[in-house]
Amino acid sequence: MSGLRTLLKPKENVTIYAISIDDHEKTRELKGKIESDGKGVVKFALLSDPDHRVIESYGVRAHEYDGKAYGDIKLEGIPKASVFVIDLEGRVAWAKIEENYKTRPTNADIRAALDSINQKARPARGRRKGRAPGKVIRRGGVSQSLKGRAAVGL
Repeated sequence: MSGLRTLLKPKENVTIYAISIDDHEKTRELKGKIESDGKGVVKFALLSDPDHRVIESYGVRAHEYDGKAYGDIKLEGIPKASVFVIDLEGRVAWAKIEENYKTRPTNADIRAALDSINQKARPARGRRKGRAPGKVIRRGGVSQSLKGRAAVGL
């Protein structure tokens, strides 16, 4: 997640959200931990999803961990490592969902997706801008809350 700080190009019109199932306090602690590496501040929003509404809406809950424990921490509602790129019309234009939690979508993968979408979004001269590809997300109001945002990491 710390690598997302270097993902965007200067003045790029993209908003990044990292979403955690941790509560607000733990999410703030995570932000502080990332920033303590001396590589700069976190310029993207870290959102808290302790009720698992977003991961359920996007279908990325790793049910195989439900009811298990990691030390004294009960694992419930753990998301698969995922990145969704949402176009300006609220459509999922690109997604990468990893089954193995140790494998994360790379910045190179995300950058290539953003570049591809930006290329498609540029209308040819004399042509009307068309709709971007993808699936409209409407479950749980997710499309409205993320519409106009380009990248969301879970």
